[in-house]
Amino acid sequence: MTLPTTMKAWVVTRSGLHLRTDAPVPTIAPAGHDILIKVTHVALNPVDLHLINNIPSWLPLRRNPTPAADFAGEVVAAGSAVKDLAIGARVCGALPLGRFLNGRGSLAEFIAVPADLVAVQPERLSPGQAAGVMGIAGQTSFIMAAAAEGLGSGQRVLVNGASGGVGSILVQVLKGKGAEVVGVCSGANEAMVKGLGADEVVDYRTHAPLEGYLAERFPLVANGKEEEGKRPLDFIFDCAGSQVLFSQSPKYMRPEGKFISIVGGASQGVVPWLRNRVPTFLGGTPRTFQLLLLLPSGKTAREAAELVNKGVIKEAPIDSEFAFEEADKAFERLGTKHAKGKVIVKVAA
Repeated sequence: MTLPTTMKAWVVTRSGLHLRTDAPVPTIAPAGHDILIKVTHVALNPVDLHLINNIPSWLPLRRNPTPAADFAGEVVAAGSAVKDLAIGARVCGALPLGRFLNGRGSLAEFIAVPADLVAVQPERLSPGQAAGVMGIAGQTSFIMAAAAEGLGSGQRVLVNGASGGVGSILVQVLKGKGAEVVGVCSGANEAMVKGLGADEVVDYRTHAPLEGYLAERFPLVANGKEEEGKRPLDFIFDCAGSQVLFSQSPKYMRPEGKFISIVGGASQGVVPWLRNRVPTFLGGTPRTFQLLLLLPSGKTAREAAELVNKGVIKEAPIDSEFAFEEADKAFERLGTKHAKGKVIVKVAA
């Protein structure tokens, strides 16, 4: 295809999100390892909203930045060193941390990325679904499951925020490992989460406070005798952010269990990481706490794609899809924190 010299791209300015119509199309070195992608879909993530709201757009390395990290699209040009991807290949993935932190995001008509950053889009997924599964949400679910050393068949795990972008994929990954999955979400999302494979769903509104209900439903008893069906949890995966869920976990998670979180709060993880690593003899919670930070990579994107191809990840729930010109409304939807699955921006056909 004949490539244009300018393109449309969303940028963040002092006054908010704006659609730029004269952004330069990225270029790639003719003999390099980069590919140029005509973006078709972008999946939004909470981190995108955090960067928009909390990091100034006037900083020298972030002047009028383009937001978002996840993408799906078509390869339209490639350096001669690229051997495994042909022009026209459908690919997906997430931009490296440094690239979208300084504002070279994916919410544009074209992006240039290293060829080893992407995964080939699985045939069983639509481009919008692929942007979410091979993007930050799918890659995060993959590393969360991998962080649960020893997780195996029959172990009981809890996913807090099971209907969200990460949680909805994580439920499927954990089921693929043979775990008995308990999903926590609102009652309105119960059918969706059960459809993803959860063995049990807990409505956090009906069973408030959640920690008290979990202590009754999955009690940890001192004498080691467990009532049928009420054995405690082996792992807790927190995709929503709840300090009290961890601090009360000795009531419903085994001593050798692990609490794995991806939500850092206002301090982006510093405060909970320090607080939850206080030794027991100093008043700390006697359970292992791990806070994960995803560094997007092509390797992890391809591993997530393999789980799709194997049928472990069968579905990628999409909450809503917005036209490219309505990307600002897509961010508004993401900001409600009530999305059931991924919020997608359709950039092109």
